[in-house]
Amino acid sequence: MRLQQIPVVVALVLAGAMQAGATSYPPVTFDELVTRADVIFVGEVVDVRPFPLDTRDGTVVMTRVVFRVTDPLHGTTGLVEALDFFGGEWGDLGMAIAGMPGFSIGDRRVVFARREQSINPIVGFTQGLLRIRLDAGGVDRVETLDGAPLGSVEAIGARAAGGGTTGSPLRLSALR
Repeated sequence: MRLQQIPVVVALVLAGAMQAGATSYPPVTFDELVTRADVIFVGEVVDVRPFPLDTRDGTVVMTRVVFRVTDPLHGTTGLVEALDFFGGEWGDLGMAIAGMPGFSIGDRRVVFARREQSINPIVGFTQGLLRIRLDAGGVDRVETLDGAPLGSVEAIGARAAGGGTTGSPLRLSALR
């Protein structure tokens, strides 16, 4: 999607979000995350910075999230990856889309993303963004973005469709 198309798409997404109450996407399985992603990595957020973007229809606010890549899994060999998301606050201008993922410095994530410019580069809107939590035993565990532990990679699409997870939370090493 070209950046010039963003205001039109944003208006459509916002209209749909207001009617539905939230932004939602069909469930994406682990295989679909892998197939659709141009870049897959484990990383830590090191910078979150909003910026204005002038389009033919006016100025929009985007937020660039910079990750320090700790484990390049597919499509990257760099030490950092930067992804741009629609929304944020710049001066007196603020823009947002319901359900857009938020980021804080220090967040550890598994990222499945597309490099094409869009309002959100994450595959499946938020489904291709997984949290990494250190458990009490010092083991990295994988969770959904909303904090639900994953028992297996097969649970990714099932959780989005309302399925549960059983067993102990997936180790990050097992996700590789």
